[in-house]
Amino acid sequence: MRYRVGGRVPLTHTGVGLVLLAFAPPTLQDRLIASYVPGPGLDDVRTPADLRRLLAEVRRTGFARGRLTTPWPMSTVAAPVRDASGVVAALSVVAPSDSFPATDYAAAVRATARAVSRALRADAEEAPAAG
Repeated sequence: MRYRVGGRVPLTHTGVGLVLLAFAPPTLQDRLIASYVPGPGLDDVRTPADLRRLLAEVRRTGFARGRLTTPWPMSTVAAPVRDASGVVAALSVVAPSDSFPATDYAAAVRATARAVSRALRADAEEAPAAG
């Protein structure tokens, strides 16, 4: 993939960003949705209303799926990682679109995110109290 280590991509243009935004506080969501301008991001998100619908779907299904055709064809699946306080991270798989079995990846990414989430909660339960 053509990613630059340390590079920046708008939150609304990646699977991980969509997961984080879907579970962000409503005030942050509203602000970003209101200022949304489509760019070279996920092809099916062209308007603020599209973005709002997509974020609701991410919350309902527990994962984000996206497809990009420009500047090169690629697809992504991302899922939330939770600790006791809620969503704290996301993980994803990104691959060329022509060889991307999204359904298979969605199941694997969600299962991996759940395993990481369980480990985070277990670590928090075992950690000694600060003080």
